Amino acid sequence: MKKTFLFLLLAATLSLAGCSGKTDNPADTSAQYTPAPTDTTEESDKAPTDVPATPTTKPTAVPKPTATPKPTTTPTPKPTDIPVPVTPLATFDRERTYPDNTTQTKTGYYLYNNPAPQGTVIDFTYTTKNHLKEDGKEYEKSALVYLPPCYDENDTETKYNVLYLMHGGGDSPKWFLAGAGSKSNITRMIDSMITNEEIEPMIVCAVSYYTEYSNDATQNCLNFHYELMNDVIPALETTFPTYAKEITPEGLAASRTHRAFGGFSMGAVTTWSVFEHCLNEFAYFMPMSGDCWALGMTAGSSRALQTAQHLADKVKEHGKTAEDFFIYAGCGLADIANPNLTPQINQMNTLTDTFLYCKNFANGNLYHCIVPGGHDINTVDKILYNGIPKLFH
Repeated sequence: MKKTFLFLLLAATLSLAGCSGKTDNPADTSAQYTPAPTDTTEESDKAPTDVPATPTTKPTAVPKPTATPKPTTTPTPKPTDIPVPVTPLATFDRERTYPDNTTQTKTGYYLYNNPAPQGTVIDFTYTTKNHLKEDGKEYEKSALVYLPPCYDENDTETKYNVLYLMHGGGDSPKWFLAGAGSKSNITRMIDSMITNEEIEPMIVCAVSYYTEYSNDATQNCLNFHYELMNDVIPALETTFPTYAKEITPEGLAASRTHRAFGGFSMGAVTTWSVFEHCLNEFAYFMPMSGDCWALGMTAGSSRALQTAQHLADKVKEHGKTAEDFFIYAGCGLADIANPNLTPQINQMNTLTDTFLYCKNFANGNLYHCIVPGGHDINTVDKILYNGIPKLFH
C-alpha cells in the first residue's frame, strides 16, 4: 500500500513538471518546424512557407502604382492668383488711350449673320530653307493671309499693321483663317471689330512651323524665327503695304510697333521663342495656351522662375527695357496649358525691373487673360477678341 502511494505521488509530480512549459496556443503537431524570421516582420504577418496561401487577399499587399491618366479638366489657379502692383514702377507715355485689359464677352453679332463688310483670305507662298545648314535646299511654302475689307491693291499709300499667327500641334494656318476664299470665326470677328472701329484695319498672316526637312516639332517651333526673319517677313512686307519702309535691320526696327506675333499651344511656344530672338523687330506678343520651352518642355511650371529670368535676360541682351514691348498672354480656365503658363507669368511678375503686370497697358507691359474654356479654338477666339485691341498703339 505504501509502495502504491509513493508510485502515484511520483506520477503526479512528473505530470506537473510537463505542464509547466505548455502555452495557451499549442502548435499544430502536423506542421513542420519553421525557422525564426531574420527580419523585423512579426511572425503573425507571415504565412508559413510550406503552407499553401489561402485564396483570400493578403491584408498587407500593396497595389502596384499605375500611371494616372491625364484629366480632361485640370484644376488651375484662378486669375486672382496673379498679384497686380498697386503702383507701377514706371508709367508709359502713350499718345493713345489703351482699352482696359478687363476681359470682355463678345456677342453673336461678331460671329454669325453680321452685316460687317468682309475681308479676304488668300494663299501666300514664299521660298524658305533650313537656315541651320549652309547647304539647305530651298523649297516653296504656303501661308494664309487675311486682307481687311478696305484693302485695295492699287493703294500703296495706306499702311497696315501685321499680326503673324502660329497654329498648334497637328494643325495648319487653316485653323485660324479657314482657307483661301473662306471665312472663319476669327475673320468674321476681325471684320466686325474693324467695322465698329474697335481696331484699325490690319493684315493677318497665318504661318506654319512644319517643314520639309525636319519632323521635330519642338525644334521647328524654337527655330522658326530664322524662317520668319529671313523668308516670311521679307516676302510678305514687300508684297503688301506695311509700315516697314525697307526690309533691313534698321527698317524693321523702326516699324516694330506695327508688328505682332501670336500663337496657340505649340504656336505659343513659337511666340516665346520669337520674343527671345526678335525683340528688335516685334513689339507685341500674344502667347495663347503655351509656356516658354527655352529651358525644356513645360518649363513654365517646372522651372518657372528660371524661365522668367531667362526671358528677362533676353530683354537686356537686346538692349530693351520694360517700355519697349508688350505681352498679352492668355489661356482657358480649364486649359491643360494653364498649369504651365500661369506659374511662368506669376514669376515674370516678380521681376518688376523688366515685366510690369497691369490692368491697362498704359501702366505696364504684361497681362494674362484667363477666360472660361479649355484648350481649343473657342478659348482662342475669346483671347483674340480681348487681346487684338491692345496691339499697335
